[in-house]
Amino acid sequence: MNIGIIASRYARALLKYVQEDRTGSEVYSQSCILVAQMNEIPQLRQYLEDASDITFDQKISLLAASLGEAPSSALVKFLKLVTENRRESLFFRMLMSFIEQYRTENNIKVGSLVTAVPDGGLRERLEKTFHDRTGAEVHLEEKVDPEIIGGFAFELDGYRLDATV
Repeated sequence: MNIGIIASRYARALLKYVQEDRTGSEVYSQSCILVAQMNEIPQLRQYLEDASDITFDQKISLLAASLGEAPSSALVKFLKLVTENRRESLFFRMLMSFIEQYRTENNIKVGSLVTAVPDGGLRERLEKTFHDRTGAEVHLEEKVDPEIIGGFAFELDGYRLDATV
């Protein structure tokens, strides 16, 4: 069994569903939060992906606690589908695949900006510049690295501009 194909197909189904339901941006943002939480807290991923440890209602409670709000109905339905088909072990991969497919479908580019000190609007200027040039919605994750004396390092879509000292 090829788990990448399975995860991709479930993610594609979720993407089509949220497009029809017009809840794509909500499910996308909740999926991004969940993936970050599952990376940060391995036990969360373990509980959500383990079929026998906890009930479906407890998994929904975990989702709500992780998100800080009630999960969208589309996400609950998706988790129910995954649980009924006993594919919980692929839930994380499905969310990752959904995020990737959603970004591609909606022309969203995600990159990183590393600076020596908190910038004074550099992130916004770079996002606007690349939006104007590519037409894509650009989101940069900002990090401050005290090892850098000055300048910045910018990475987007496989391209890197390193102007650090």
